[in-house]
Amino acid sequence: MRLIIATLVAFCISVSTFAKTGSDLDEKTVKFEKVGDKKVELKFMAVPSGKVLVRIKDENSSVIYKDIISSDKLFAKKYDLSALKDGEYNFEVFTPEQGTIQNTNLFVGAKKSKADYFTKVKVLDENNIAFLVKASDDSKKYVRIIDNGNVIFEDSFVGEKFGKVFKFEKVSSLKDLVFEVRNEDGQGEYISAL
Repeated sequence: MRLIIATLVAFCISVSTFAKTGSDLDEKTVKFEKVGDKKVELKFMAVPSGKVLVRIKDENSSVIYKDIISSDKLFAKKYDLSALKDGEYNFEVFTPEQGTIQNTNLFVGAKKSKADYFTKVKVLDENNIAFLVKASDDSKKYVRIIDNGNVIFEDSFVGEKFGKVFKFEKVSSLKDLVFEVRNEDGQGEYISAL
């Protein structure tokens, strides 16, 4: 009989260490995760002891969305925020027993990468122009030369530097040339030769 009681007590202790309940929630058991540019998933890796309140706040700390979840098991819930403008939002999880147990700021939307490079065009003589691009990263960049609205040269490069001397014999004027550098997101810069 003592062996059965000891076995049951050991089983109850082992089960209680594996099953988290609402009384021992912390930031490691409740978290928000981006699953797309405008999609966020709440992962609740504990059994809540009561209702769970989820609030989404904008940059002015105004509540723009509220969700009350009743669950007696572990759960995950996705929030589609495509109706919101790009920006920083605060995600908060609250339970009556614990108070606020998660408070996370996430950027919703696609962060546009900044065109971060230095370009220089130097006229060497009446037919030759040197063109130099120095970037802060080694992502792919696109280079085009446009003469009176027509693309006369197009190339791409990967790396931090691009440099080339161009010889122009069939252009009407070097003054009309435009050099364009842009990144994969389409952000770019136009430089006139003169």
